Amino acid sequence: MQNHQNKLAIVIPYYKIDFFEETLKSLVSQTNKNFTIYIGNDASPDNPVDLINKYFNDDEYFYIEYKKNLGSENLALQWERVLENVKEEWIQILGDDDVISENFVEEFYSNLAKAETKNVSVIKFSHQWIDEENKVVENFNYPFEEINSADFFIKKYNNEIKSSLSENIFKRVFYLKYKFEKLPLAWGSDDLAILTFSDFKKILYTNTAKVMVRVSKASISGSESNLDKKIQADHELQRLIIKKYAPHFSYSFIDSAIDRYLYSCYTKNYNLDPTVAFYYLKKLKPIKFIKALKKIYYIRKKK
Repeated sequence: MQNHQNKLAIVIPYYKIDFFEETLKSLVSQTNKNFTIYIGNDASPDNPVDLINKYFNDDEYFYIEYKKNLGSENLALQWERVLENVKEEWIQILGDDDVISENFVEEFYSNLAKAETKNVSVIKFSHQWIDEENKVVENFNYPFEEINSADFFIKKYNNEIKSSLSENIFKRVFYLKYKFEKLPLAWGSDDLAILTFSDFKKILYTNTAKVMVRVSKASISGSESNLDKKIQADHELQRLIIKKYAPHFSYSFIDSAIDRYLYSCYTKNYNLDPTVAFYYLKKLKPIKFIKALKKIYYIRKKK
């Protein structure tokens, strides 16, 4: 498996050992073995080497042990640190408690020609949420074979669909071009990554293989203890959409994002970037610009 002729790298940013064995079992069970494993240990208190060696020989994976924990600062920093080692053309970042179906790698290669023909740089797989007992909590299948990445982002933003990082495979070249946005808890960083790593083009979607994403109290998505940080991350995500990614979205979407952004500045006392209002000037909407300035005035007055 440790073969740079492989087109696929499966990268595991490791910290929690609780369900890691399930992840390893799903890798060793793959019907197609043409993938390279990278495991980056984010200064975990639980050394996973004995567990890894239970399933793989030393020459079947790359293992990097880091002395400093970055995941507690920002998960995206840990992702990028491990990705520095990858040489393969396509990458999956798999959670250390997530699981892939045994035909996952096989289906990646089955879809590769289609992805290349359509000039697609993100392949998304269907997924399930599973609990601590490996029971399926919810099953997600979407009724499209491809979708514009901006449309996908809007659907996720509006909570019409569910998505996480693990069920995506993306091209390394576009990861290197865009990297990850460093949002709090990396909450929303995965959604922006799929938007940018697609190079703002289409995403290929397949439901012929599955990624089982574990939602437990120990996971960021399953925990409610970090709700304030998640809301702050959403706030920063809105600012980034308005300031950096607006050209890729419709006017109506950005207009609603500005409304939400200013509303959370007012109600939550979050940091205010007044330059979001200049979007309306670029779009030749002077009345909307003046209304936004009035809102900004009242937000500042309240503070």
